[in-house]
Amino acid sequence: MTIKFMKHYVTNGTIKARVFYSAHQMVSTGEDCVTLYAKNWREGRELAQILGEVYENNTDIMSDYFEDGRARIKAGHPLYAAALQRAQAA
Repeated sequence: MTIKFMKHYVTNGTIKARVFYSAHQMVSTGEDCVTLYAKNWREGRELAQILGEVYENNTDIMSDYFEDGRARIKAGHPLYAAALQRAQAA
């Protein structure tokens, strides 16, 4: 399945999630990465379906810590070049 990074969304051809892009270095490791943030909670679920292997959500219901999910694509990942190109163009 092909993943396409569009200006305002990411899609795998059947599912589409509206996102914001951010290209940066991770503070903890210094690695280059592109982070995709979902525009709302529903889009976050769709983003998880599209980019499940790089999707992160550290919500902890037991401590009442809620977080919106994100997809973090690090340098070296096969999708990194395409995500970086879109993030820099946005």
